[in-house]
Amino acid sequence: MRYGTRLIIFISLIPFIDLNLKAFEIYGGLGANPVETMIHTNGIWGLRILIATLMLGPFNRYSGLKFFKQLAKPLGLVALFYILNHFLSYAIIDQGGDLKIVIVDIIETPYLIVGWGGFLCLLSVGVVSFKSLQPWYKKNRSTISGIVYSSAVLGAWHYYWNTKTIETEALIYCLIVCVLVLWRVKVTQGKL
Repeated sequence: MRYGTRLIIFISLIPFIDLNLKAFEIYGGLGANPVETMIHTNGIWGLRILIATLMLGPFNRYSGLKFFKQLAKPLGLVALFYILNHFLSYAIIDQGGDLKIVIVDIIETPYLIVGWGGFLCLLSVGVVSFKSLQPWYKKNRSTISGIVYSSAVLGAWHYYWNTKTIETEALIYCLIVCVLVLWRVKVTQGKL
C-alpha cells in the first residue's frame, strides 16, 4: 500500500481516534448520552466514508488516475470498520450484549431492519476482500459493486429514517447516494 493511501486511511480514522479520546476523557467528553454519541458518530462516519468510497468511481473514470481505483477497497474497509463499530456499540454497549433484545429490537424497528440489511451487504463484501478470495473477487467485481451501492442506499435510508425529523444532512446523503446510483446505472448501460 502506498504512502498516499496510508495517509488517507489514517486521516479517515481520525474521527474514531477522537471519539475514543473523548470516551476515555483524555479531553472533552461524549456529552449527556455517551452511548448514543458513540453509536451515532460511528454510524455517520461509516456512511460518510462509504459515500466517499462510491465517489471514487466517478473520480477514477473522469480523471484517469489509478490512485482512486487503488483507494476504493481500503477506504471501503474503513467504512466497514465504522459500521461494525456502530453496530457493536449498539449491540454490546447499549443493549448489554443481550442477543435476544438485539434481535427483537431489529425485527420490531423498521429503520433497524434497513440498517441491518446495509450492514450485512457491506459485511459480505468485506469478507470476500481477503487475499485468498482475490480471484473470485475480481471475477465478480460488478456483483460486489452492486452490493456496495445497495449498502449505501440502505445506510442513507437508515440514517434518514432514524432522524425522525427532516434533517438537511440526512437529505444531502440521500441525494448524493441517489446521484451516485443513477451514475452507476448509466455507466453500466453504456450511456456515459
